[in-house]
Amino acid sequence: MKDYFKELARLMKADGSAYDGLVVVNKEGIVEYYRPCGQFSFEEIEGFEKAVIGKELLDVYPEITTENSTVMKTLQTGEITFAENQVLTINGYVMKISSTTYPIIDDSTGEIQGAIDAARIDEYRRIDESGDKGRSLSLLDDIVTQNKQMKKLKRTIREVADNSSSVLIKGETGTGKELIAESFHSLGSRSDKPFISQNCAAIPRELLESMFFGTEKGGFTGAESKQGLFELANGGTLFMDEVNSLDISMQAKLLKALESKKIRRIGGKNEIPFDIRLICALNEDPQKLIADGRLREDFYYRISVVNIEVPPLRERMDDMSLLIDHFVSIYNKNMKKNIVGISQMTEDLFNEWNWPGNIRELKNTIESAFNIETSNIITLDSVHELLDKVDAANSISQENVMKSVNDKNTLQQALNYYEIEIITTAMKRNSSLKAVADELGISPQKLNYRIKKLGINSDKTFLIK
Repeated sequence: MKDYFKELARLMKADGSAYDGLVVVNKEGIVEYYRPCGQFSFEEIEGFEKAVIGKELLDVYPEITTENSTVMKTLQTGEITFAENQVLTINGYVMKISSTTYPIIDDSTGEIQGAIDAARIDEYRRIDESGDKGRSLSLLDDIVTQNKQMKKLKRTIREVADNSSSVLIKGETGTGKELIAESFHSLGSRSDKPFISQNCAAIPRELLESMFFGTEKGGFTGAESKQGLFELANGGTLFMDEVNSLDISMQAKLLKALESKKIRRIGGKNEIPFDIRLICALNEDPQKLIADGRLREDFYYRISVVNIEVPPLRERMDDMSLLIDHFVSIYNKNMKKNIVGISQMTEDLFNEWNWPGNIRELKNTIESAFNIETSNIITLDSVHELLDKVDAANSISQENVMKSVNDKNTLQQALNYYEIEIITTAMKRNSSLKAVADELGISPQKLNYRIKKLGINSDKTFLIK
């Protein structure tokens, strides 16, 4: 193995938290490798990887030449280029980057074999921000995250947005399922067509058919000719939230319409064709719904060609500070205030709570604080209702523990129960066995042993990672 491959492998495996993208270029100036890194990545820009891999760098970016490109300079001189600013355009975006480029040199011959470029994106925007496509970028960017699972979710949105396959979004109430549905629509080829959103739980059972299929004048007493949701969304996207609230008979009718791609208005005689992309959302486990007879299996498979699972906030607590900053910025603009952030005590309180209402609950908590906060920082006083909830939850937990301790016949039984309470509480706040172990201050192996020993059950699969 040539010596420079060892150095190249080391650089490619290095921690990328200090930059947004890592690109390897061979001595001919062709891009050989690309890796997104950091909190923000070049993957935020649609189709970046496809646009650069296997291409000559000078062909990818029209602005750069052999004279002004940091990569080309390094290929020619073998010198490191430090933090040089460049403005580039690609795939309809303009981005301002700060780039550092290292030469790849074969020690045995002294020849330059290529260059590795580590870039940080300082600013980016769509070249034409006047239409829906300009909003498309900001919609996806509204999904604020540095969490690995959420970044993977955003990549999936980009990859399949242009398709017409049905999408099922699964997640607890308040996790942002509608924002994800809007991102699918606005990034896809139907972005200039209607996006119709309907919460199925908000439709009275007796109005379901007329809402979805429309009505024809004279069909029943008082009926007027009116389009249903399928017609209103024709050519675009129909988002059906809380689809699990639909009764079985309505699911059967919707399934028939989706398979035939035709509907008939209530009281009408003619079949009306439609062309939509269907996006549905569930806030319950679909397999349990099927087992309970509340979700038709054939309907489930029809609406879930693409499956998206949105993690609850308690499983992406690494996003907490980003989300706080995001909402503080929003409400500073909306309420014309100048709040700089939250106090350390408030931050500790936020990290203590398990956020059953997820992102929506966090957003509402910050909005509420903005209405009553008189200083330039969100203090405990302005989130006292959350403090009360945390205190009440802890009190209930302690009462349960003490009651169980008193009910036990032996000290060991009481200690076991107390240990189960501590471990299960930590498991609710974390998504991996290692994270739980870190919180409890023990090794993952010891924690795994205690979970098995105590017979603790979980609705999640925990991995040592």
